[in-house]
Amino acid sequence: MFDFLAPVWNTFIFNPMVNVLLFIYVLIGNFGIAIIAFTLLIRLITLPFYGQQQKAMRKQQSLMASKEWQEMQKKYAKDKEKLSQEQMRLYRENGVNPLGGCLPALIPWPIMIGLYQSITMVMGAQPEQLMELSKHLYNLPQLIAAVPVQSFFLGLNLATAPTGIGYIVPALVLASTWVQQKMMTMPNADPQAAQMNQSMQLMMPLFIGYISLSFPIGLSLYWIVFNIIGIIQQYMTNGWGSLATSLPFFSAAPATAGADKGKKNVGKKS
Repeated sequence: MFDFLAPVWNTFIFNPMVNVLLFIYVLIGNFGIAIIAFTLLIRLITLPFYGQQQKAMRKQQSLMASKEWQEMQKKYAKDKEKLSQEQMRLYRENGVNPLGGCLPALIPWPIMIGLYQSITMVMGAQPEQLMELSKHLYNLPQLIAAVPVQSFFLGLNLATAPTGIGYIVPALVLASTWVQQKMMTMPNADPQAAQMNQSMQLMMPLFIGYISLSFPIGLSLYWIVFNIIGIIQQYMTNGWGSLATSLPFFSAAPATAGADKGKKNVGKKS
């Protein structure tokens, strides 16, 4: 259906990613570390988009911690529909877009898809896979000589689905996804929306963890590194977020500090 976009996709996203990944592998000599370095590079490129997302989330968080919002909750405790309307009014008056934390995160997704496809293709070892890979390589002897890659890392074959001790990798995928989901979820006055958030906090990590059982370990390695970077960035911006209330041994102080920092903007239109 979108075959007409394939040349543009390959020229500007997919082919450069494949060749950069192989170039890093040639420099480092270890495909596992190359995936980690490549993921760090991609995350750095997309950092401005995620920074904008987290800035919007911090502004939302500061509103939810404001005295005005707490008074609304008390006043309309028995009228959830009215409370939801007042919440939207509060957002509008303070220049907060409820979707502001979501839309910027959609922009890097084409890059993420390209990254996923790049790792999958470079790890291919079958003759037909190598033939397809050759169509996307730049005419550089070092890159051509690097194929097929040596895909073992810490005793695990990155090109195969997990078995035996390798099942720790999907477990790490699930755990890191759950932590990041928890830290990113914002409070919501709408009971249905709040319940949906809770369901997503559970179902999304379970789903990602489940499908990672059939993923090549190299893709799961990328996902774990991607999540860890997101967790660090989220902590630096908003603290532990909802995770602090789920796991008591976490300190909520950083999250509170982040909210207090944003309180200065409450009541001001941006």
